[in-house]
Amino acid sequence: MLDPNPPAGGGPAAMTVVDAGGEPWERVEPLLARRMEELPPGTVLELLSTEPQVCEVLPGWCAERVHAVYLGVPVGDASVFRIHKDALSPLELA
Repeated sequence: MLDPNPPAGGGPAAMTVVDAGGEPWERVEPLLARRMEELPPGTVLELLSTEPQVCEVLPGWCAERVHAVYLGVPVGDASVFRIHKDALSPLELA
């Protein structure tokens, strides 16, 4: 699930940031999966990517793992995503 409007106040602060740059999804996915495993439930990871495929695939990947994903404010030419681990719905960040 992708919500283009993060909650007022930005929700919880990101515990970690992954700057994937222009790396393809095939390289980003294992790193992202490992980082999400390391985080406790309910925390937030911020992912930055300039790769369009990552932006397309990420919402489905998060939905399969019951993580809520929000599109954040772009940083330069990068898309920014805030991934809330084990969130059942976007309302949990409100």
